Amino acid sequence: METVFAHLILDVGSVDKSVGFYRDQLGLPVHSMDDLDGHRLATVSANGFEILLLQQPLEDQPLFGPRGRGLVLNFKVTGLKQVAVKLKQGLVPVLRDIEDPAFGERTLLVADPDGYAILLSEPVGTVH
Repeated sequence: METVFAHLILDVGSVDKSVGFYRDQLGLPVHSMDDLDGHRLATVSANGFEILLLQQPLEDQPLFGPRGRGLVLNFKVTGLKQVAVKLKQGLVPVLRDIEDPAFGERTLLVADPDGYAILLSEPVGTVH
């Protein structure tokens, strides 16, 4: 049996809010938006990796709290400090502000509209 990872599916409360975050705040392209049997779907991608945003009909939506429990999506970015300013101006919830080490990775942890944790990172410095 051959197993190949297809894409990540995120259960979202609103496809419109999620697309607004991933497209408008993170700059990811939207490849499709569809309605299928009462479900709203949108696909965004990052460097060939697809994320399917799935909004179920209201009666089928889960009743639990933040959907992102334990799941963290990590995106490599450039210009993280400028990205952080844009996200804060867009009132994106910051879970952990920029950590700026001398080497390794600079990181910022934010939440998408459904509470999924989004870790943005970029390399900094070098180890000699």
